[in-house]
Amino acid sequence: ESDVAKGLEEEFRAHKGKIAVTTFSSNIGRVHSIAKAAEACDRQVAVIGRSLHRMIGCAKNCGYLNDIPNFLSEDDIGFIPDDKLVVIVTGSQGEYRAALAKIARGDHRSLSLNAGDAVIFSSRAIPGNEREINTVKNNLSGAGIKVITPNDTDLKIHVSGHPCRYEIAQMFQWLKPQC
Repeated sequence: ESDVAKGLEEEFRAHKGKIAVTTFSSNIGRVHSIAKAAEACDRQVAVIGRSLHRMIGCAKNCGYLNDIPNFLSEDDIGFIPDDKLVVIVTGSQGEYRAALAKIARGDHRSLSLNAGDAVIFSSRAIPGNEREINTVKNNLSGAGIKVITPNDTDLKIHVSGHPCRYEIAQMFQWLKPQC
């Protein structure tokens, strides 16, 4: 995940307009990486999407995300210069009612993206969601918005949240379960 934070920071530095990042709402480590990368680039972060707000609230209640600046409210987005804004949005899997799909259709109440802005997919497609994801990407691209996926860059902007075999073995060595 630390490699992702570095990759996101480099992507953020490469873009002058607004940047939206979409990922799985439950990936609090990724939310943290996005916030740290934005902070390093002197950008403020807003969050759009009910599931993201719910997960972030739970994480904060458990003592996580305390080392990052507070997120902007949706109402404050319009007061931030484009080159100083990163927005974390729901909808990495193309869900029709999620924030990113609404933004891509141009009917979100708080955020509009324009030519020159960028959307980073910090996720991979779950099999079966490709059509919906491509619809969102096509709507964004058609509006002149740069779409960046893990396949479009040599930078690490996504890693799996699932442990590898050796990581599971390492965890069992640490825990020494009594079976």
